[in-house]
Amino acid sequence: MVRAFRSTRRKSSLYALALALSGGAAFGMTALAPATAAAQEQELPDPSSGFAEVYTEAVPLVQGETADFQAARAAIPNMTAAIENNRDRDLAGRYMLAVGSELSDRPLQRQGIELRLQGGLVPADQLGVLNWYAGNFALEVDDYEASRAFLNAALAAGYTEEGVDIVNLIARTYMEQGDDLGSYNFLTGAIAEADAAGNAVPEAWLRNSLQYVYEEAMVTEALDIVLRLVNDYPSERSWTDGLRIMEQILPVSDDAAVDLYRLMAARGALVDRSAMVRYIEEIDPRLMSNEVLDILQLGLAEGEFTAGDSYYTEVQGIAQNRASVDRNGIGTIISEARNGDALDAMNAGDVLYSLDDYAQAEEMYELGLERGFDANVANMRIGINQAMQGKHDEALTSFAAVAGERQPIAALWAAHVEAMHAGAGTM
Repeated sequence: MVRAFRSTRRKSSLYALALALSGGAAFGMTALAPATAAAQEQELPDPSSGFAEVYTEAVPLVQGETADFQAARAAIPNMTAAIENNRDRDLAGRYMLAVGSELSDRPLQRQGIELRLQGGLVPADQLGVLNWYAGNFALEVDDYEASRAFLNAALAAGYTEEGVDIVNLIARTYMEQGDDLGSYNFLTGAIAEADAAGNAVPEAWLRNSLQYVYEEAMVTEALDIVLRLVNDYPSERSWTDGLRIMEQILPVSDDAAVDLYRLMAARGALVDRSAMVRYIEEIDPRLMSNEVLDILQLGLAEGEFTAGDSYYTEVQGIAQNRASVDRNGIGTIISEARNGDALDAMNAGDVLYSLDDYAQAEEMYELGLERGFDANVANMRIGINQAMQGKHDEALTSFAAVAGERQPIAALWAAHVEAMHAGAGTM
């Protein structure tokens, strides 16, 4: 499964941002001819006298047609050396941010933002965006701890923008640092907070959480996330990814896995040759020939088998010879099931399922249940055939009665039934 983390960094120039954050036109220092003019902005404190002198001399380097940003950058060390108070820090930070934006100097931009944040004079409505950019600049140079601190501050300040996912980016800082568990724990906490607040959980949070539990084979957690993914984001991709993951990590018997393969086939998620072969081998072309032929046909359509494939030709030959026997002899099979034991009834249900006769298959499985066959197996198969007939409520009741190793598979089938009932897909 490929990591779903995506870059959420904005590609627009930061110079426009610098102008907006600095508070005025041109360089945005309200011209700042004398230093006292700047002190009148928003009733901010005065800069120190030593800083004001250095700063006032440097301002013309970034204003008007004679602006010289290289010279402005060279003036910065003297400016920072003169800093004495928070107003100095704020003004110096604005200056650095503007110069760094003009020269595409990321380290200088970050330094400017950090100085402004340290000064504590940033208006509340600008705290989020400043921390957001600082977090991105830190991430660009693999400074993960700092990036995380800035991004968390942006999150706390309520920064939002279309296309920006701060939570996912914070999770990424853990991942880039090699702390997959930290990423998972952070996302889990964010999901819980969103749930408590009644907010929608982004698909990316679920997918990145699923990545971790898949790699760690955390079956219960994986099932929970897959069910949520297919319920909240019921796309073909969600179903395919979710079912393929569950097929790989569910510790179930081969017989139980067949019920999952059948759901994968119904949802278009049976796309790997290895899964198709396992499916075929378990149901056996000599017993469930018609179902095997369906899988072979699917494999051809998906390009997993070819007509000249030795495995395909061997299995196709066996299944083809048996298929007509099952179709022509189904009456006898049903009769023997009605007069036989629980196993006879279940076997008849299997053959009827392979013939797409879901109504009679349901009847045979119910007969097997009545005669004492394993209730979890019987209810699972009854539910599948009810689902294939579109019997929504009945199928959900049957799946709810399944326990043991098939319970996770029954839960996935139930989600499928709900999706069909809601019009999210078709059989």
